Amino acid sequence: MSLIEKILNIFVSIGDADRDKKRYLKEIKKDLKKRSRDCKVKGNTAEPALAKLFYDIYKEIGPAQILLESLQDSGAIRSIIVENFLTEKQLEVLDSLSEDNIRKRCKDNKNLKSLRDQIKTELIEIYTFFDMPLAKKINDLYSSLMVMQEFIRFDYFFLLKKFDSHLPERDYGYNPRFESINGEYIIDDLKDFDALLPLIDVDAEWDTILDLLSQYRSIDVISRDGWKKVLQIVKEFRKTKILKLVIVHLEENPSYKVISEFNTFEIVEDYLSGIKNSAENALMSIVGERKKSQRDTLLMAVFGTTSVVRLKYYTEKSNMAFSKRIDVGYLYVEPLNFLKAFYLDYYKGPIRQVVDKLLITGKWTTSLASQQFSESYHQLMTLSDDLLQFDNKLTEETDLGGKLKRLAKAADRDRNALDAMRNVLKGINSEALSILNESVQNLFAIGKNLKRCIDDYKAPKHELVVNWKEIEMMSELPILEEMAEIYKKIYYFLQLMQYYLKED
Repeated sequence: MSLIEKILNIFVSIGDADRDKKRYLKEIKKDLKKRSRDCKVKGNTAEPALAKLFYDIYKEIGPAQILLESLQDSGAIRSIIVENFLTEKQLEVLDSLSEDNIRKRCKDNKNLKSLRDQIKTELIEIYTFFDMPLAKKINDLYSSLMVMQEFIRFDYFFLLKKFDSHLPERDYGYNPRFESINGEYIIDDLKDFDALLPLIDVDAEWDTILDLLSQYRSIDVISRDGWKKVLQIVKEFRKTKILKLVIVHLEENPSYKVISEFNTFEIVEDYLSGIKNSAENALMSIVGERKKSQRDTLLMAVFGTTSVVRLKYYTEKSNMAFSKRIDVGYLYVEPLNFLKAFYLDYYKGPIRQVVDKLLITGKWTTSLASQQFSESYHQLMTLSDDLLQFDNKLTEETDLGGKLKRLAKAADRDRNALDAMRNVLKGINSEALSILNESVQNLFAIGKNLKRCIDDYKAPKHELVVNWKEIEMMSELPILEEMAEIYKKIYYFLQLMQYYLKED
């Protein structure tokens, strides 16, 4: 063709897209006539031979549809895949970080800090197992498995039943009687399947994947020969491009293109995070259990019960009004409740009786020593009253309690009310903490002075109080026994408070 003829041909083609479309579809019809086993051009019918190809796939992978139904959501298969690449020694390190083994190790090692350090070292060691090449290999294998699952989950039965209305579901011994059908009935099915074909890596490590699936389900999910047969059909579909030709012909749409979405999965990082979180949660759980056990032991030693309820308004029940809106409420409910119980049960009873004997009846060698004892004692009296007033002012009938109730109701729709509620709660919690800290400090001083009195009573020569016999005469029980019992209660109570007022 001369240069002028080429130029004229270009101008003739411009604006004649319909002619080009017809010419393209005509070429496809010719191609399909050569493959009339699969799709006949006349009448646009899809032939039984096409259904047979899908049925050959369905027979091999249909049973796996149920077996692998929840595969994508399974953490077990991810663990199986990752651990498949670990050595026996590495698996031992991994096993040592299971919750059961961490608990066993806690029994052997009472020092939790030391155990934490060991677990931290082991976690670092596990992270070093997975370099970039190994992580990529694992992620690629899992990605191939997810593509396989999508391929298996394709609704072959729905497609095949259009060719044989009597086809029973999952009866793979049935001899189908496929008939020619209008190709328009299966266009959408063919498009969905055609989108899956490019995703399958026929050269992936399928033997390894099938081994892992067998381990996951404890049976052979798909036979190796069966999966090879399926891959061969996939290759044939790709090579002949028969599905694309059929779709283009039936839709009369030359611009049809396969749209496939290939998702890559990063399971190694999630797996490592899971191991780390599991180990840390196990340790936190053990710490919490130990704390609760020790707390309950101390509660029994102080109050004779683990059920101690004294506060009326600064309570967890009141916190429910705040927890729906913000993540904080009354922060010191438990320790403040125990403090009020201690004031009511001991300070205003046994402690007061013993301290009154020591300070009023006792003759101290120096006024400074008795004065320090007296100041702590009277300071606790004031704090006891402060605590009672603090709790009572949170009732809804008071200005503060009423304000909190109004703010809590308005907080859902008013940002300013929410911020104001936070500030009010912050002030209330600050006051609660102040009462706790001051009470603990003064109880410590009382305990310290009681210990000095106990030691002085036992000493051959009394250097602190000189009239122990007189004090003894005023006591129903031996004064040493009374002081020791009160000292023990204070000691246990201060230990209880340490769980709330100090970092672990």
